Amino acid sequence: EGNPRNSQNFGDGIYKSLDAGKTWKKMGLENSKAIHRLVIHSENSETVFAGVLGSSWGSSTERGVFKTTDGGKSWKKVLYVNEQTGVADMIADPSNPNKLIVAMWEFGRKPWTFNSGGKGSGIYITYDAGETWTKVTDKEGLPKGELGRCGLALCRTKPNVVYALVEAKENAIYRSDDGGAKWRKVGTN
Repeated sequence: EGNPRNSQNFGDGIYKSLDAGKTWKKMGLENSKAIHRLVIHSENSETVFAGVLGSSWGSSTERGVFKTTDGGKSWKKVLYVNEQTGVADMIADPSNPNKLIVAMWEFGRKPWTFNSGGKGSGIYITYDAGETWTKVTDKEGLPKGELGRCGLALCRTKPNVVYALVEAKENAIYRSDDGGAKWRKVGTN
């Protein structure tokens, strides 16, 4: 569930089926509340990345990118920003399964308001399956100031072409032609 509305429901972790959905087994992350995206490593199905949005209603350390290398028996948090920031989107490069691009989003819902954006929001890239991360900033072409929610997409036939829909002072679409290293604004409509 990636859309934290005031009527949002929460899950209780990740489940796995090895028989096309006939039976399921709980595989952890029970306190994550909302898991927005799963990415299975294309060369090793035992390696899975879980993009955890977390609770909409309060602070939690159960946010960020979690990784398993044993099919879900154990999980390690590989990207964490703060207690208010979770994963808004996460994509994998089809030509390099160790490369992920993740949009982190600082947000918070109260019964009377919704905050979107803050110092925790931003785009991160890993080239080594989550061991190290680089934050993309205005120096690489994204807007200055605090960001909000970002959506990500890449061209499957040309994975160096990446798009980001960025919530900022001026919402805009950004494009990268080098796999996410440098960005340029391509539209505001």
